[in-house]
Amino acid sequence: MNSNRSPLQVLIEKVVVEKASLSKVETMFAFDRMFNGSESDITIGSFLTALAMKGESDDEILGAYEAVRRKECEFGPALGPSIDICGTGGEALKTFNISTAAAVVTAASGCRVAKHGNRSMSGPCGSADFLEVIGFDLNSSSERLLRSLEDVGITFLFAPIFHPSIKNISIARRAVGLRTVLNIVGPLCNPCVNLSGQLIGVSKPSLLTQISNLMKNSNLKRFMVAYSQDGFDELTNTCANNVIYFNQGELSSILIRPQDFDLDLSEMNALTVSSKMECVRITMEAIYGYASKKIQDAVVLNAAAALLVGNCVDKLSEGIELARNNIRNGNAQATLHGLIKKCGDEEKLLAVEPTLRNQH
Repeated sequence: MNSNRSPLQVLIEKVVVEKASLSKVETMFAFDRMFNGSESDITIGSFLTALAMKGESDDEILGAYEAVRRKECEFGPALGPSIDICGTGGEALKTFNISTAAAVVTAASGCRVAKHGNRSMSGPCGSADFLEVIGFDLNSSSERLLRSLEDVGITFLFAPIFHPSIKNISIARRAVGLRTVLNIVGPLCNPCVNLSGQLIGVSKPSLLTQISNLMKNSNLKRFMVAYSQDGFDELTNTCANNVIYFNQGELSSILIRPQDFDLDLSEMNALTVSSKMECVRITMEAIYGYASKKIQDAVVLNAAAALLVGNCVDKLSEGIELARNNIRNGNAQATLHGLIKKCGDEEKLLAVEPTLRNQH
């Protein structure tokens, strides 16, 4: 036996050789060592990969979640409740930034959004990548972020700012290049202290129950965990969507089918992108109302679900109509401009606008 092995290497052996799952305490210990710089990038990458290949257990997810949570910096707005919309990432097919577009439309429809996000670790464009291109300052002060939430109805909480310990493992995550347990727990760790609702998309059906069981013990009043049956980590209009809905203490399983809401059934490739700038363009076109109806339907479906968990509408159909109207009347476009004005450089947003294609 090699006595020079690090504690994390011992846990990797347990997972890989013994094919055993870690306890919550072991997982928290592992993440504490990774967060404080006690392990090399190679060992961190091996650990994250080992968990992903085995499939993360409930205790491993809970341990990672608690390890991240106890090191976060809180964002504490002294105003009414907010919601969040995000996906766990890691799906093989890369969509345009549906969750960010939906967040803007949701805010434009009157529901306050504290969007939590990061750069993409495995795809062309995460929410932070998109917003940075159009002028958002990822290093905005908490005061500017709060002002945007108060005045515009939306803000963006860049994960590395509020979870600085995660920066210590960003190189290893990027090198791994696949979904890890941090993709699972990251969306659950929004630092906004008065979050009341959340829409989370997952790319594996097994995560529906795992994440719902963890979230039901949080302070959220409502949430949806959604799995698109063709593997997208958000609600889509390409197929039926399996959803677990939590509303005031009760969990229920529902099936959301686009045809039940007069949404155009889309081909999968209509929602996918291959580059960062294609993602930026299509995401903006969706917000501005320039995109095809299939693309806009994907956004309004997610915005409608967000409005439902935010208690701004009583039915999904009402949310779809409200979201669509706020794209058509320009409120969504104005909301995006408002966000960038408060927390960035609007000139960069204006510079991107001429590249958009109005398909109507």
